[in-house]
Amino acid sequence: MSIQKLKDASDKILTRLPAVTGRGEEATKQALILPMLEALGYDIWNPAEVCPEYQADFAIKKTGQKEKVDYAIFINHLPRIYIEVKPYRTELDGHQGQLARYFNSTPTVSLAIMTNGTEYKLYTDTGDPNIMDVEPFHTVNLEHQEQGLEIFARFQKEHFSPEITRDFASEIQYTTKMVNFFRSELDIRDLDPSDSLVKWVMSNPGMFDGRLTSNALDRFRPIVKTALQKVLREIVRRSLVALDEEVSAPATMTPTINEVIVQPAIVQSDTVVDGGAKIITTEAELECFAIIKRQFESLGMSKKTITDPSTRKEVPLEVNYKDTTQYFGIYLNKPGWWVARLVTESKRPWIGFDLEPENARFITPPEYEVLEEIGACRFRVGINKPSDLEGLKELIKMAFKHRVEQVKSGKTSSE
Repeated sequence: MSIQKLKDASDKILTRLPAVTGRGEEATKQALILPMLEALGYDIWNPAEVCPEYQADFAIKKTGQKEKVDYAIFINHLPRIYIEVKPYRTELDGHQGQLARYFNSTPTVSLAIMTNGTEYKLYTDTGDPNIMDVEPFHTVNLEHQEQGLEIFARFQKEHFSPEITRDFASEIQYTTKMVNFFRSELDIRDLDPSDSLVKWVMSNPGMFDGRLTSNALDRFRPIVKTALQKVLREIVRRSLVALDEEVSAPATMTPTINEVIVQPAIVQSDTVVDGGAKIITTEAELECFAIIKRQFESLGMSKKTITDPSTRKEVPLEVNYKDTTQYFGIYLNKPGWWVARLVTESKRPWIGFDLEPENARFITPPEYEVLEEIGACRFRVGINKPSDLEGLKELIKMAFKHRVEQVKSGKTSSE
């Protein structure tokens, strides 16, 4: 699903704000909330999927009646998302305690949303399991220029996964903390470097062998500042040169399938990993995940449980994804239980499985190109576009069943 659908819904919602102002919570739900839920792919007309005024049996009683959450979103018959709505223009800070009670009482819920129709505060449990974090991991605001819809898009129905929600929230939180740290340490135009930064620089091997006394710190502080400013200027200069080269590059002809399939949609993390590359999750990868997730659900596997060897507890089977610089991995419950790996950014896009080649080749349609084995992917098939995965349904089904059997027998992969 393209983010364009969310942008269209957002534009329509913004035109309704004058009519909603002062009309209360119900008008906010009808005119602002439901259109966005529909744009996210949820069936707002099906109470088995989007349940209004959801009353959990274990909700805390208040004035003799049980509390109700405004919306509970069910995925595979389990409540996964709780949404608490306040009237448009209501300040949301201070209302999260009520939402936390709902969240903490429902172990299957991994995403809680507090909203007034234009501002959406997103919460999960990155700390203690089933205990909603005090602070939201992200805020989407439709009335701001930078709306944040690219992050909101991660919670579309076809992409939603509880484990991915928690991992993604943790990445955002750590990225924010690191950005704030670097900004405070490196933005030294009007400030001097902190003691901790000077100590870190001077304590590097071969830099300074003496004792870092207060006088030494004062002596080296302006030197560190000058050196740091020089490096930052060089980085900015290189970036500007690269930007000029990109802008002046000749326009290409109509893109090929390979070029289309790698168009970046969402940056999964601003963290630079080995080799200086960023992990970028593309529209094509998310579409591939959505197709495989639908196949997982059509097999009835989403209704089954499996014993986790590490905890010896029965847990629901869930399909998740993890993006890396080498491949886009799809797995059951934890990365070691991987089912398929995709590479959409190479000259020859492919999907790979940990399957016996002879058995896998037998059920691969003849029009698909079988590629040579690589790494842990004992069987690979070339693809040209995400929809090609529809024709590999039997192969993907075999991969799911193979991994479940491997987990039950205690043979999982850590690769």
